[in-house]
Amino acid sequence: MRTFEYEASALDGRRVDGRSWAATELELDRELEARGLTLLKARRVAANRGGSRCRVPSGELLSLTTQLSTVLGAGVRLVEGLQGIGPRMRSPQSRRLVEDLVAGVQSGASLSEAMDRHASSFPEIYRASVRAGESAGALDTVLARLARYLEWSKGMRATTLQALIYPAILAVALTGLVVVLIYFVLPKIVGLFPGGRASLPAETRTLLALSDFLTNHWLALLAAAVAGVTGFVVALKRPRSREFLHRAVLRIPKFGDIAGKIATSRFASTASILQDAGCDVYKVLNVAGQTCGNAALASAFTRAANAVRRGETITQALEREPLVDPLLVQMISVGEKSGELDRCLSRLVDYYDDEIPRAVKRFLAFLEPAMMLSAALVVAFILMAALMPIFSLYDKIG
Repeated sequence: MRTFEYEASALDGRRVDGRSWAATELELDRELEARGLTLLKARRVAANRGGSRCRVPSGELLSLTTQLSTVLGAGVRLVEGLQGIGPRMRSPQSRRLVEDLVAGVQSGASLSEAMDRHASSFPEIYRASVRAGESAGALDTVLARLARYLEWSKGMRATTLQALIYPAILAVALTGLVVVLIYFVLPKIVGLFPGGRASLPAETRTLLALSDFLTNHWLALLAAAVAGVTGFVVALKRPRSREFLHRAVLRIPKFGDIAGKIATSRFASTASILQDAGCDVYKVLNVAGQTCGNAALASAFTRAANAVRRGETITQALEREPLVDPLLVQMISVGEKSGELDRCLSRLVDYYDDEIPRAVKRFLAFLEPAMMLSAALVVAFILMAALMPIFSLYDKIG
């Protein structure tokens, strides 16, 4: 599908300017004719203008999500809602992006399909959640929950950055201290000893050896770092590698627990909506699993869905998955027995909404002193390595 900007005339003679998706200009003409418009002029829009690179700033994604949820909840049609929101977006990129969403929906695409053209603006979990909302017929509810999630994420980022400001300043100061000592102070100290490095304390020789290694191999270290980052990015694009990495994240002490709770909360939120809409259990597990944001857990939910299709209960299927939160299994078991699975999942989401911020604060309360202690140990070692030769020299002079 290509994006066209067009000029058309309505039946009452009004001139209408817009944007639409179509394979060819002839198809665009037919589409506009079906909407009571006569095509006057059409121009294909280049990729950098037509949408795939029109990125909405992260600050405006929350605004777009909130407004769209509100207008859809009020009963406004999707196209009309987007057309009303577009002009109110602050940045030109955001306005062009919304225009392209309108064009896609008017051309017969779903909202999630239109968003797929803007993967840099709408993360995978966002688009997967929208697809789930479309499947359940509850797009406004899903968007409202996405808005709450985006707002929560924004607050958590601010809290995390605030907690890491002092350790970051300390790390910069520590790096400066290391550079000064290694490249300026230690060489002068070595020159004071007639026996050279052999007569220096072991700590000082270790620091000098590190200095020599960094000086002689900095290019190789830089190349290794670039290769490592590139390999990591490539690995994230491969399903098996991404699943392996996401599984490893879940096993990191403290941090993995938080990541697992966030993923489980996303799953439970989407699953409750799909269950309330009457979707079958296989679809609930598959679709909700894709919105959790963790490839390892998504695979676990897919395996559970296949087990349910073979006749097992959801509880039985999930009990075999070690990565799945036992609390989720317990709540699903209660929901299956009571026949109120959607309500049990909603209560679990409410619990996680309270628990996750507390878990993040506990993690940051542990991380900040741990970083400061590590920095203090490094500083102590460096100062000891730099000062011991001086004390030794004073002893010899005395």
